[in-house]
Amino acid sequence: MHSFLSSIGFSNIKNRRLLEPVYKEILKSPTRKTISTISADTRVIQLDKDFGGGFGISLIGEMAIDGSISIEHYFPYVSSDLITTQDRIFIEKHGDKESYAGVSEDYNLSLTLIFFVQNIADYERSRWMNNSNQFISKAYLAALSTHGKIILEVNKTAAQTRDTSVNSNRSKLIEAARQGDRAALENLTLDDMDTYSLIGKRTKREDILSIVETSFMPYGIETEHYSIIGNILNSELKTNTFTGEEIYILTVDANDLAMNIAINKKQLIGEPAPGRRFKGEIWLQGRILL
Repeated sequence: MHSFLSSIGFSNIKNRRLLEPVYKEILKSPTRKTISTISADTRVIQLDKDFGGGFGISLIGEMAIDGSISIEHYFPYVSSDLITTQDRIFIEKHGDKESYAGVSEDYNLSLTLIFFVQNIADYERSRWMNNSNQFISKAYLAALSTHGKIILEVNKTAAQTRDTSVNSNRSKLIEAARQGDRAALENLTLDDMDTYSLIGKRTKREDILSIVETSFMPYGIETEHYSIIGNILNSELKTNTFTGEEIYILTVDANDLAMNIAINKKQLIGEPAPGRRFKGEIWLQGRILL
């Protein structure tokens, strides 16, 4: 069973037998149906079914010439209208199933950003039309979480606010350093030394969560999983129309990366509200703009 089914309100589904009624509901009345040709006699079909405001389950399979459908795998999803622009997003196929990962260098995060591609059939069509090498730079990011907590915001001084605005130029310095600019590299080194010294002094008298306002770090051994701390920009409580479970859709900004996060109300500790922060582990997804 998919470990993130509970994020969208299917926490009681523990085996394939319990998932069968959900499968039948998706096949009977999908919210979206996408069919893409991948060879002379094979087509990939993707059936999305919303079970609430912007979240649901997607089935991926093959459709034969006679119209019969063979489902290969499924995944829960949450939609997003928050677009991110990267320098270049490369698409890599997963080895065990018909699915893909988006890979991009993100200078604000200082790491390689990897996310699960939601619109699989759309990308398959792009490959069939020999457009798979097209320049992709935009994606709508979202995430699912199975446990998280709400923490208070950081009460910043005026000086700390000014430091934040200065640090917004860091991505430009990183890009310049990668192009061989020695002055940019020296500036980055000096900034890192100053930051290390400042953190060392503050940890003697402050809690780590008052020093680190937001964070975005890889979590575990799976490439699309991250541990984050992010500022909550918006919070909505929605209901799974199939199970009746309540789901929070949080709009979160972590290290200048905005996304919608779906989490079961029973798996979230605390009361979310704009201005507070979300701390938890997520499975990052994205719908690439082709």
